[in-house]
Amino acid sequence: MLNWYLIGVLILAVIAGFAGVDNFIVKKNLRLRKKIPKTFSIIFAALSYTPLVVIVLYFIPLICLFRQGDIYTMAALTASCSLALGLAFLGKYIFARVRPFGHTTYLGKIDSAFPSAHTAGSFAAAFALAVFCPKFAIAFFALASLVAASRMYLQLHFFSDVAAGILIAYLMMQLALGSSLLLFLGF
Repeated sequence: MLNWYLIGVLILAVIAGFAGVDNFIVKKNLRLRKKIPKTFSIIFAALSYTPLVVIVLYFIPLICLFRQGDIYTMAALTASCSLALGLAFLGKYIFARVRPFGHTTYLGKIDSAFPSAHTAGSFAAAFALAVFCPKFAIAFFALASLVAASRMYLQLHFFSDVAAGILIAYLMMQLALGSSLLLFLGF
């Protein structure tokens, strides 16, 4: 069942970001980065490292679920993450928003900030895993939140990019779990 309050708050966060909160947070981030030791940047860079995120929030849970024989949850996790990442990359292609300070990543010219695919994938995994493994929900959401925060701290995304990534993750998880999609696929 959709949580309309969460959806509303995330939509308002995206709108607020475009209305000036993004610039405010970027300025605060610049001041914060001057005060914090370089080791903190290294930690955030590690948290934002794509293979680490994929391994910790997708492959390790997938292996655990496989060992338990829980094919349905494996399908739900895979569908949620695939849909969220697919929509996030489609959004990047459509909006083509420049990253803070014009940073570029390995994607080069097609690189775009809006929405954050790291955040979308991390939160899609966290939302799906929290449904099926509620005793570890806090750990899943803590890690996804650290990934989202690291993207802003490293100046690769604006606040609104991260909020849009969370919104996409939630909606795609709801689509994967709340519709007949998994039944249609044979699960």
